Amino acid sequence: MAGKILLSAVVACATLFAQSEEGLREKYGSPISETFPVHDGVGVTVKRGSDGRISEMLIAPIRSDSLVRSRSMTLTNELARRILDELIPLPRRGKFLIAGFINAICMPENDCAGSSESYENVSIYYNSAAERGKLCYVDVRFKK
Repeated sequence: MAGKILLSAVVACATLFAQSEEGLREKYGSPISETFPVHDGVGVTVKRGSDGRISEMLIAPIRSDSLVRSRSMTLTNELARRILDELIPLPRRGKFLIAGFINAICMPENDCAGSSESYENVSIYYNSAAERGKLCYVDVRFKK
């Protein structure tokens, strides 16, 4: 009986002190980003500018059990491009300007290598994973 009372008290306290979305909004204002599941195990996190329009998108693997990202979680280049084409079709990107490779060394994990594409309306960065044909994430930035 005492165990049930203790368990009930713990659950009540956890519920009482947990933050709700409404409580967070009241205390801190509107969120700066939101994540939407776009494919099994892959999400798109959008960031809005002060005008409310999407200014950046991050396409990356997501975990159902944690917000913590891991470089061991990857997605295929093919899947990333399919998701990109769905979210930002070629006509919306505008005129293609230039593409390039980025071979930078970022300490401590040497995790900055990738490629980029620049269009009239967006810049896209593909962060390469250690495994060939895989990506850690894709970052899309909308030009003003």
